[in-house]
Amino acid sequence: MATARFTITRTFAASRNRVWAAWTEPEQLAAWFGPKDSAGSILAFDLRPGGEWRGRMEAPDGAEMFSKFVFQVVEPCARLVWVHGFADAEGNRARAPFAPLFPLEMLTTVLFSEAEGGTRIDLSWEPIDATPEECAFFAEMMASMTGGWSGSFDQLDALFAE
Repeated sequence: MATARFTITRTFAASRNRVWAAWTEPEQLAAWFGPKDSAGSILAFDLRPGGEWRGRMEAPDGAEMFSKFVFQVVEPCARLVWVHGFADAEGNRARAPFAPLFPLEMLTTVLFSEAEGGTRIDLSWEPIDATPEECAFFAEMMASMTGGWSGSFDQLDALFAE
């Protein structure tokens, strides 16, 4: 069985350097990364292969979620690759609090390229070492993931409009 792969593309009306900064400077990242109407904070950010990005998101109802991403590739203004997953408050890998069948870890790739009127982002997610049940659940979540990333990208557009 082939592993499902989620992809989303968006073009932003900003230079590649500006878009890169929004993805790699913790203050900017905290301002847009995450679902609409959530509040986020960056708890740790070490932008280098093997370095960790840990964050906390708070939903409108007060529920907290923690994440831990481990950078694999950092190519300035061109590509970011990390292992993406949820965590507990101490940064230990944990299951997604909203769905136990969501894959424990995913490989995230973000490509930055020049585009008419700005910078194009191509993002992909692929489950890592997921069970067939986790892969099936991941495939069923595509519409939700599109909505979530679209909301985050709307917030990023708003950041560039400031």
